[in-house]
Amino acid sequence: MSRLSDRLPALRSPGFRNYVLGSFVSNTGNTIQAWAIAWHVYHLTGSSLMVGLLGLVRVGPLLVFTLFGGVLADHADRRKIMIAMQSAMAVVALALFWTTSAGLITVGLLYLFVGCNAVARAFDGPARQSMVVGLVPIEHFPNAASLNGMSWRLSDVIGPIIAGFLLASPGLFGLEGLALCYGLNFFSFIAVLVAVWRLNPRQTMNPDRPQNIREVLARIGEGLRFVNRTPVVRSAMWIDFWATLFSGAEALLPAFAGAILKLGPQGYGILAASTGVGALLAATGMAWFPTARRQGRVVVGMIGLYGLATISFGLSQTLMTAAISLAAVGAADMISTVLRQTIRQLATPDELRGRMSATSSLFHISGPQLGDFEAGAVAGLWGERASIIIGGGLCVLVAAHWSRARALVEYEHGQS
Repeated sequence: MSRLSDRLPALRSPGFRNYVLGSFVSNTGNTIQAWAIAWHVYHLTGSSLMVGLLGLVRVGPLLVFTLFGGVLADHADRRKIMIAMQSAMAVVALALFWTTSAGLITVGLLYLFVGCNAVARAFDGPARQSMVVGLVPIEHFPNAASLNGMSWRLSDVIGPIIAGFLLASPGLFGLEGLALCYGLNFFSFIAVLVAVWRLNPRQTMNPDRPQNIREVLARIGEGLRFVNRTPVVRSAMWIDFWATLFSGAEALLPAFAGAILKLGPQGYGILAASTGVGALLAATGMAWFPTARRQGRVVVGMIGLYGLATISFGLSQTLMTAAISLAAVGAADMISTVLRQTIRQLATPDELRGRMSATSSLFHISGPQLGDFEAGAVAGLWGERASIIIGGGLCVLVAAHWSRARALVEYEHGQS
């Protein structure tokens, strides 16, 4: 036991342990719902472009509200923000369940529910990211980031498998698989709500709340200026944005599994879970072994590997080669994500973490969502394979460009 606590010191903090467990259950439900929605849209329309449009629907509210969510996270109880936003997302899941089970669901309603969910995520994300830092001693945060990544990626493995099983099943209790996916997600929110409720309220570093919209905008400006004048934080955000914009291929999985590889819902679930398997293995290794010192250099290398693995996926002819390629995509993305999060959080003072996290969320979320639309649009012109291969190649070029960013490639843990 002592060896385990030495290797995983973040688990010594009870608040973090409870949060990670509750978050894992809820994230699994969210993952089930996300893959079910993509399949649902493709089932209704038969179009990868329409699936890709989900990315635009998600990114709009995030662009509008995330920076305001960062200000709120720096001036209010982050715990209460999470409870409110997680509750709102639970209501969206309930609405999806009811309209689907009642036979009232349409593509337009799916887009509407996805947009509402994105509004809640815009406020939840900054509070969640900046709150985790305070659950462990600062020296244990790199390990906490790895364990948090393990939790997320384990849900990325389990969620698609459950979704694929339910989508392929004839249903239960008179409900079809899609409705069951949405219903499971609704109940999964109980775990994270209980875990966050049990956390101790924490005094914010900025008790002087802005009194009007002008002051709110001024606080947003402070956060943006901090990111702009901190090269390592800025570079860690931009390389993430461009890599995921070009190399993201999740919107193409329904078509790739169905029309190209001739797989059913279960094969779709396996492909969707493969990324999570690779990411989980990578996160486990990162949590168990000491944090790499030259994190920035590793980030750039992993972005390059991410692009190469994406190209390999685009060239795949069988389920096995596609799954292995996607596992490599997930592993490279996981290592890059954990190290970028560590760099950003440790290079930012606590009173600015909410706003920095909000800005980071804009990059981290808008890149993949815009990438889904980009991938779907290119697929509409030249096909899914060409879209994936072109995106992977552009991602490799992104890594080559940022290999010249000295602030990032020379960054070492412990520097400010």
